[in-house]
Amino acid sequence: MKKTTKIASALLISTFVLGAASPVFADQVAAPITDATVKFKAEAADADSGGNTMDPTNPDGNGVKPDTGTGSVGTKGPLRVDFAPNFNFSEVTMSGNAKDYHPLYPKVSVLDATGKVTDPLIEKRVPHYVQVTDNRGTNEGWELTVSATAFRGTKNQEADLKATLTLGYAELASAVKPIEGNDFKPTLFSKATALSDTPEKIMEAKADKGMGSWSAVFSKDKETDFGFGALDTNPNITLSVPADSKKDPNEEYKSTITWTLSTTPTTPPVK
Repeated sequence: MKKTTKIASALLISTFVLGAASPVFADQVAAPITDATVKFKAEAADADSGGNTMDPTNPDGNGVKPDTGTGSVGTKGPLRVDFAPNFNFSEVTMSGNAKDYHPLYPKVSVLDATGKVTDPLIEKRVPHYVQVTDNRGTNEGWELTVSATAFRGTKNQEADLKATLTLGYAELASAVKPIEGNDFKPTLFSKATALSDTPEKIMEAKADKGMGSWSAVFSKDKETDFGFGALDTNPNITLSVPADSKKDPNEEYKSTITWTLSTTPTTPPVK
């Protein structure tokens, strides 16, 4: 109580002294009022990323350009899939036993600060990823699902490999920064998912989430320098071929994978 009283007294004395010494200001002449305005236009209906994406291993960097053949060229519009990966298992040795195979890491070219490929060219391998961009400005949310057909021969459509493609562990990557406790992150369903003709949910952004660009990165390790040696295949993507699968060395087997981006939920979350 004594301390409180002394502080209050000091403040009163200080106020009195300052009041006595306060300078006299001139009368106010004018106080102009001005405006600051901005108007937005919607991104074009055919807008795209130009084939570029963020770097899934360094979202705050200048970005990368995936090599031709590593994935889709993306869709168009303010809400779009900028990139979805192909899974290239290359040529593997067949086995009479049940066998798991993993795809080669995609190769990308690094971009400079202007959004162009670096000169001299810098190339590297990155984990498989799918990137969604929402520039609509409505903050309505979105949903990304994936489905796949059976692996069948490209020469003989009746040749069924009986194989299962599984997407494993995934993490989110984005350059979007949280503001006042809102991280804007979409929900990522990262549990291992065996693909089929039934769409499975990969990412879902509720209202006021998922604005900007977001990637689901199928890797437990985004820090490694993914090279062309021991780490040239992604263990988080698995093609499981059963022992009773008939394999023709003159055939190439293919599955068509569909990544569907929508503005309204269509499927229940992965359990």
